[in-house]
Amino acid sequence: MSQKVKLYTVLGDYVAIEMDASFSTELLRKLQKALGKGGEDVEDSIRMVQHFDTFHSLMQRKFKDFLTPKKNISELLRGNVLVDKIKLIKKDNKKIVVIVFDKSLTKALIEKTLIELGYEIT
Repeated sequence: MSQKVKLYTVLGDYVAIEMDASFSTELLRKLQKALGKGGEDVEDSIRMVQHFDTFHSLMQRKFKDFLTPKKNISELLRGNVLVDKIKLIKKDNKKIVVIVFDKSLTKALIEKTLIELGYEIT
């Protein structure tokens, strides 16, 4: 059974995906490898997901909608950033992650890569 991913665009033409938190770190690694993008931003995003409860409560305490992972300035200048920001959501007993990709990534590219990696897009 393939993992389902919700793919959409958000304000400013940023591409975002929404999926179960338990599969998101694996997806980030696969996208990083397939697209050849992402460094510190991916590592920091994965750390946030791995410590979901801690970062989720931090988001709530600070009234933040999104968390911004650390980005290396040289990676930013080279256009090597994969993740712009992430959102951690708790719905019922489910943990959900929204990943907003860097502006340089198009919806078509993300969609094509997700399909190649065997994800089901909704």
